[in-house]
Amino acid sequence: MSNFSRYYLQQMGITLWQCHKPEQFPHLASQAEKIALPKYCQILIIANDKLAPHSQFINQILRTLQLELNQSHIITEEELKYYYQTPKWIWTIGCKQSDLAAKQQLSSPHLDVLLHSAQAKKQLWQQIVSYMQ
Repeated sequence: MSNFSRYYLQQMGITLWQCHKPEQFPHLASQAEKIALPKYCQILIIANDKLAPHSQFINQILRTLQLELNQSHIITEEELKYYYQTPKWIWTIGCKQSDLAAKQQLSSPHLDVLLHSAQAKKQLWQQIVSYMQ
């Protein structure tokens, strides 16, 4: 809150309170404090590791979804709490499934596991196919 806003509220006789443990009141978090997803974002990729070494593989998956890398937004699981919008697609990589209610959600193990496990690739492919029908 800006100093002007604080002053304005003070002049109106409104007492300001500050919560010292906001994590105990997540339902009180205002959307004004949260961030909107970029307009280009069609798929939100949530991963806790750097994905740059695997960008070729990620590109292949995105092309299957008829998306480009520039239509994606990559964040960590920790950063997810700062966003309030839900994109068309969410892909969680190596972390728990998102609580956001996207129309289409993919979940896969860490990319190092995914690249070397035929079973993990098969499970990801089955998820993709289920949305393409």
